[in-house]
Amino acid sequence: MPEKKDHRNPLHKLIALCILILLFMTVLNVMRMLEDNESKPSTNRVDVKETPPTSNTVQAKETRPRSVKDRKSLDTRRWPDGFRLYKYSWVGNAAVYVAEMDRDVDNLGFDVGLANSQIIGRETVTGVTRRLREKRIQSLAGVNGSFGIRSDGYGRGGMLFNLHIQEGELVSVPKLLNRWGYSPPSPWGETSFGVTPDGEFLLEAVHLNGKLHIGEETLEIDAINQICASLCPVVLYTPRFGRSTLTRRCYEFTLKKLTLPLTGKYKSRFAVTSVNSRGNSIIPSDGIVLAIEPSLGYKWFRKIPRSATGQLEIALTPEKWQTVQAGIGGNLRLLRNGEIEPELIDFARTRGASAYGHRNGADRHPRSALGFSEDKLFLIVVDGRRPGHSLGMTLYDMASFFRDIGVKNAINFDGGSSSALWALGDIVNRPAHDYERPIFNVALIRKK
Repeated sequence: MPEKKDHRNPLHKLIALCILILLFMTVLNVMRMLEDNESKPSTNRVDVKETPPTSNTVQAKETRPRSVKDRKSLDTRRWPDGFRLYKYSWVGNAAVYVAEMDRDVDNLGFDVGLANSQIIGRETVTGVTRRLREKRIQSLAGVNGSFGIRSDGYGRGGMLFNLHIQEGELVSVPKLLNRWGYSPPSPWGETSFGVTPDGEFLLEAVHLNGKLHIGEETLEIDAINQICASLCPVVLYTPRFGRSTLTRRCYEFTLKKLTLPLTGKYKSRFAVTSVNSRGNSIIPSDGIVLAIEPSLGYKWFRKIPRSATGQLEIALTPEKWQTVQAGIGGNLRLLRNGEIEPELIDFARTRGASAYGHRNGADRHPRSALGFSEDKLFLIVVDGRRPGHSLGMTLYDMASFFRDIGVKNAINFDGGSSSALWALGDIVNRPAHDYERPIFNVALIRKK
């Protein structure tokens, strides 16, 4: 009798294959969900560690602002007292990295670092912190700060546009201008941050109030270590600028026999040691150069002979800035006492049309900022230009989000590919080009 064929085996195999396919698709979907909820690891970031599930964590999750999708603690094992490092996920699809410092701790403080220790040139945030460490200055976090130019036809291979005060030295003071990178002369442009010796945080526009007296003549100084041009016709160049002034056709006067460095409250006699009508004068290590743009300079060229003597006076206003030891500038104010700046609201409503020179702020990009409240200082970076990880923020988005996480006052720093937050020994965010871009200066949280 012929043996019967078993028709069940192929059916069983088909069922098993379908089960395996369904299982594979389920695992694949779970993996995709995990990738959407967490950022991909990067070789130049510190490890991300979840906050332990304590009762405080549960309470924080219950009271989390609606704009915050998630918050993770970064490298908690290395936090000193008064310092914290977080990664936020914004509901609008952006990753935000925040370094926080308690204002009432005695072991931490705010500081600044200048790229290559001079105005001309650039350096990475990591490079600045490394140089400071060699001077036994231990930084905990640093974010790229001021705006500037990367290079131009005058040989300025990097030059910041904003205020910089380091160890009490008045390194750079601009003239307020309503142009990209500068602080406009309005409440929206109150964007220099500094700390007084008694710990008060200042956030406002700073004015130079510099005067040069020669005989009965008085010449007002517009800026220190900035570009001498028709909009900023009288500039002082100190040894912090670089080897020479890099001007063209400016009338320049070398001043010596004066006290250095320049400070927020300053007065010193000087003597003119050389006069130059062609520009680009060498800046002496023991003196400064007064540069005047051509249309105004010709008049003073005839009034200031070589060997003339006089007096230089500087008095920053508001007056509290005269004692600031560390200060840094941005270009636009985001928050004032917990409220979004009215000019920023109008800027967002018109999609940048209300301030065409700053229209980049109406689009989503990587961004950097500094903020503070009554009890904390915040250094902040928003990643952007990375689909699947973070698309960036507009200035209005950033101000609104900062307000949600407890920031009361904030200013905008240089962003885009420059946005980088260094903390606890490494870059913690994901820069737009996957590498650190050299920048002009750095806002720091450091150990005292």
